Amino acid sequence: MWKDIEGYEGLYQVSCNGEIKSLSREIIYNNGKVIHLKERILKPLKINNYLAVDLHDSNKNHKRFYIHRLVASAFIDNPDNLPEVNHKDENPFNNSVDNLEWCTHTYNLNYGTRI
Repeated sequence: MWKDIEGYEGLYQVSCNGEIKSLSREIIYNNGKVIHLKERILKPLKINNYLAVDLHDSNKNHKRFYIHRLVASAFIDNPDNLPEVNHKDENPFNNSVDNLEWCTHTYNLNYGTRI
């Protein structure tokens, strides 16, 4: 299942399995040059032991996002506005929605076998 990424609707989508895709579109540069981008799955970056992607908005500005936060934001309700996302199996590369949960910082620090 794919959902639009908030703030990047029509540009990028996130899957419940932790994949990010760039949607097909045209980019028109100031000099009039037009580039046609095909839909594709983005290759994640390994940043601070997590997977991340750089997303570009329609104004060509870019921002880096951790994939686990994109998945949680799109697929997991957060009615208590909890600040962090925990990987239940303690594998930071498993960004499937079934492996993620919103939590407090203290819960995240004390979770699992790290202690």
